[in-house]
Amino acid sequence: MDIISLRKRIDRLVHTHSSSLIPEIEKSGFSCACCGWCCCRNFDYDVRINENILRPSNAISIFPGDIRRIIKMTGCKWDEVAEPDMYSCVLEEEDVLVIGWILKRSNEENCVFYRNGVCTIYSCRPLICRCYPFFMGENGIEIMYCNSLKEITVHEKVHENSVKISKALKRYEIKKLQSYIRIIEQIGDKLKLNIDSMKSLPDDFSGNVIVFDGEKISKCKL
Repeated sequence: MDIISLRKRIDRLVHTHSSSLIPEIEKSGFSCACCGWCCCRNFDYDVRINENILRPSNAISIFPGDIRRIIKMTGCKWDEVAEPDMYSCVLEEEDVLVIGWILKRSNEENCVFYRNGVCTIYSCRPLICRCYPFFMGENGIEIMYCNSLKEITVHEKVHENSVKISKALKRYEIKKLQSYIRIIEQIGDKLKLNIDSMKSLPDDFSGNVIVFDGEKISKCKL
């Protein structure tokens, strides 16, 4: 992961109209049923990132702007909304460097804002939640599992949702790549960000971590 290649990907996305993403999104037949499946830990759908990281299905990466928006709506504090992303860490001598934040989860490993079968922050949910289950891969759209995916005849609601998701997906991907660039600049010469070298912290980890999120560098205790 280097700044030059990230900028090239951003440039390609900037010149890609979001409408070109609509057909593949429509083809999936996706229409969010607000079922909460993606808010809860689904062990069968955890994602193997590398040999050191098995990322929970609902470890949701969020931007600082997402956190501020939720804080504004809910009145919660920062650490009530987000926690350091313990599944994206780099160990450097005595320091644990963490790349970004994830939505805070309960002791049951579900999103803390999913209560009584309802997303309580749906109107201000993070950008990544507005795109799910769609992500941009190297060769186009990748689709994660979701209970609302099905083969159906495209109708007006599916098309309307696809238009919204296509715009959110392009915006999210550009914002994510821009964030990566800023994080690389924050870390500087300390290390090169490499997926293969990253680790996750053990569940019982207790100690300080340094979080790089592209806006600021924060020291937090887990």
